[in-house]
Amino acid sequence: MARRLFFVPAVKRDVAELHGDLAQHLTRVLRVEQGQLFEISDNENLYLAEVEVARKSLVAFRVKQRLEPRPEPYPITLYASLFKFDHFEWMIEKATELGVGVIQPIVSERSEHGLEKAAPKRAERWRRIVMEASQQCRRVRMPELRELLDWEAAIEQSDGLKVWLDERPGGQPLLDVMRAQRPAGVTLLLGPEGGWADREAEKIADSGWVPTSLGALVLRAETAALAALALVQASGSAAPESRS
Repeated sequence: MARRLFFVPAVKRDVAELHGDLAQHLTRVLRVEQGQLFEISDNENLYLAEVEVARKSLVAFRVKQRLEPRPEPYPITLYASLFKFDHFEWMIEKATELGVGVIQPIVSERSEHGLEKAAPKRAERWRRIVMEASQQCRRVRMPELRELLDWEAAIEQSDGLKVWLDERPGGQPLLDVMRAQRPAGVTLLLGPEGGWADREAEKIADSGWVPTSLGALVLRAETAALAALALVQASGSAAPESRS
């Protein structure tokens, strides 16, 4: 059975510590005890560590050995327009489990009113979701969660193969695009509930984004994101030579 993995802020002189709420979660909820062995990550390296101290306000690990790194997921950046926070946060959790490398929340014209102002207040909660999902699926590195960005700025900043999920007819099947281009990495652009406004769609296309389709059915925003991530992750990981 695989050992549980926990993220720590840093490993110094073979010691790592968790304080406050994080320590309480380990001791009260997960029942971590002195002498147990776990994997820990400082978001760069992976270690096997033993619990030296397990108190309400402090959990201290002593590194036993540095472990070999696990293969990294296929590199995917997700630009996601804001939508209802309960659905958006579920998407963040599952996108992390599916190996996304960067999550970039964006504001588009049809993003629900008020979400833009409320989003910064949710940032800490979103980081906690990312960390917990990364621990659950035993990622060595958490995805980068970026600060909110306007959609017009976002579409000009991305690199590599840029694909946008377009609910309108005419988009190429996403799987066909992946098979044809075999890119070293992908940036996915996800619209809000209600889809892209015409002005947005024109500018996105003019900026070099490839319109793609996930099929004939109209999907919820969070469903479309996860379907696309799973498809891209599977097809990209199956072509390691494309990462050169």
